Amino acid sequence: MINDESSRTVRPLFEMGSEEPPLPEVKQEIVDRKGEAKRVIKRLYAIFEDHREAAVSLKIKLGPKDLSYVLDALRVHAKGGAGVPVSGSRDEIHAYCLDRLFEELVEEPSNILFTTKTGPDTMRYDAMNAEFWIECLDLMEATFGSSKDS
Repeated sequence: MINDESSRTVRPLFEMGSEEPPLPEVKQEIVDRKGEAKRVIKRLYAIFEDHREAAVSLKIKLGPKDLSYVLDALRVHAKGGAGVPVSGSRDEIHAYCLDRLFEELVEEPSNILFTTKTGPDTMRYDAMNAEFWIECLDLMEATFGSSKDS
């Protein structure tokens, strides 16, 4: 019975239904969306190039079509899906290369921070939101993607 009595005096840290703090009132605003997107895809393409070069030692040639497969998987993930395994692989080694590229790129939205002014003297750093991430993926597809086989 001691347990029953002590449980009545212990208050939960959060009220039921409020386990997560509310989102801030200020919405993330990106003034120069196209300029920021170009900056992001430059970073993403550098990662793709690193993976492309590393795949050569595995006798795998990653090309624009492979990038398109990974970008499609990233879009699926951004909309709440799994994203992996990345479709379009030719064999197990190629699948490994596509999945590793996906795994590295999928972390980028949380690595690219934007500032949001929350008060006259305060700023908040936010990870990229899914909507802008998808815009960046679409721009990257339009810039570097291809429907030709790699």
